[in-house]
Amino acid sequence: MKFIGFLLFVIILLTGFSMLIFLALFVGYWLTLLGLERVMPDRIYKWLEGAKR
Repeated sequence: MKFIGFLLFVIILLTGFSMLIFLALFVGYWLTLLGLERVMPDRIYKWLEGAKR
């Protein structure tokens, strides 16, 4: 029974850390796009339009 509790704890811990890593990467990507859009908006709009196709 202790082993099942330990496995449950590890699964919850790894799920939480994986969500934190995903959010950190996503926010970094989002902030990078916002910064690039502010610096050179024309080039970013062309790049995003090309990615949609």
